[in-house]
Order: sequence, then structure tokens, then C-alpha cells
Amino acid sequence: MMYFEVFARTEVGCARERNEDSFLVLDLGTGASGLMPAVRNRSLAPPGTVVAVCDGMGGAAAGDLASKMALETLDQVMKARAPLHDVPTAEHALLEAVATSNRVINEFARANADKRGMGTTMTAAALFGPDVVVVQVGDSRAYLRRGRQFKQLTMDQNVVGQMIASGRISPEQARTVRQRNMLLEAIGVQEKVGPDLVRVRLQPGDTMLLCTDGLTGPLDDGHILQLLDTYDDPVRACRALTEAACAAGGPDNVTVAILRFVGASGEIGDATEPVAHDRRPAVA
Repeated sequence: MMYFEVFARTEVGCARERNEDSFLVLDLGTGASGLMPAVRNRSLAPPGTVVAVCDGMGGAAAGDLASKMALETLDQVMKARAPLHDVPTAEHALLEAVATSNRVINEFARANADKRGMGTTMTAAALFGPDVVVVQVGDSRAYLRRGRQFKQLTMDQNVVGQMIASGRISPEQARTVRQRNMLLEAIGVQEKVGPDLVRVRLQPGDTMLLCTDGLTGPLDDGHILQLLDTYDDPVRACRALTEAACAAGGPDNVTVAILRFVGASGEIGDATEPVAHDRRPAVA
């Protein structure tokens, strides 16, 4: 059975007055969340682990509160649905968490006029075996690195992501599009939300990255991969990535979570095997 090393880090950046990003690392076996050294190494087995990042939106309308509310709800729902023992169970639990978060935030905003417009992205991974399930709302991303491969598993739910998917522009061209941050989906903004579900099979030696657009805005994929190649340790890699985003201007809050997967005996898988993943829209 594989195990994984995990760490996460968030920074306010260089241009924002406060941090509206949040992250969660939840052990479904103990019900505890956090990153103390004793719990950074985890078994890739039921009852499972949940790792998530959120990027709040709304500024004065409490984007920071929205991201925290979404992760608190994710925490509660996933603990109630544990243990995770197969893909359908994990997908159902993640979709329930998204739908509940959306309802909770939307109702709170409608009851508090000064919070109208609050919302958040969410990208969350449920880890319980070699098949990992990711749910995404918005434009926070999930990547998988395998050797020299660096695969974006999610598709940005924004105007630019739609343009890339339709072939109108390339990912490189997307970096210069002014409307690239215009979201098509966010938690808490509308009564209904349309998440994407992703399934990917892991092998020893893989590294998963979850991040907000505070990382992928200033840094392109090549730069991110270079830093992941340089720093194997998730703690050092998280620091290097957030510091590089700040050094590149730090125009937004930046949050990263890194998971490094290792075989039971420390073995590394075939780094040339293509990363195969399945992504589909879902209803929450």
C-alpha cells in the first residue's frame, strides 16, 4: 500500500491587504485537521484523507469568510460520510459537501446584506487508495506530476477555460487574456452550482499539487514543474512555490498543497507511463 507525504502553505501575497484563501488537510481516521510533523505521512487507505484549497471572492463582501465556511462544511460532511472505501462513495460525499457549502454560504449572504456577492472556489481531493477523486468549482487547480509529465487534471471554470476547451485559444495565449479571472462557477453565488469531478489513478513517485490562481497567475506550468523537480520534500516545495509567486509580483493570495506518493518499500513507479484521468461535469 502506498503512503504519501503532505504539506500546505498560504501567503497573502504582495498586493492584497488580507488573505481570502484557505486550505484543509483532514484525517478521516482521527477526525483531526492540521499539519503537525507527526501526521504529515499518511497511509493511502480507508478511511481516507481530504486535502482542499479555496480562494474566496467578494473582498469587502467577506471572501475570506466564504472560503472558511466552505472548508468547515467540507470537514463536517466528509467526517459524516467516512470511511471512504471506493470511488462512488467518495464522489457522493464530495458532491454533497459542495452542495451543502453552496447552500450555507448562499443563505448566509442573503440574510446579511453586507455580505452579498461572497463566494469561493473549491478544489478538494479525497484520498483512500490508488484512485483519487477530485471535485472542483471555479479556477483553483489540481495537477499531477509524474517524472517530466505535468498534467493539469482540472479545467478552469472561467471564461478562458471555456475558450481553451473549445480550441479558440491555447493555454499560452490564455495568460494574456484580460477576462481570465471571470468565473463561470463559484460556491455560494447562485442557488445551484455545477462542479467537475476528476478521477486519476496514482502510482509511486507521483506528486499532486492543489493550488489557487495566486500561483498559476504569476507562474507558468514550466516554472512550477522546475520547482517541483528541485524540491522533493513537500514542505520545501510549498515554500519555494509561494515565495516564487511573491517574487513574480504576488498579485493575489497564493495557496498550495503538495502530496508526494511513495510505495510501501520506497519504490518509484514508471515515470514514463502516461497520466490517465477522467474529468466530467456533475450535479451538486
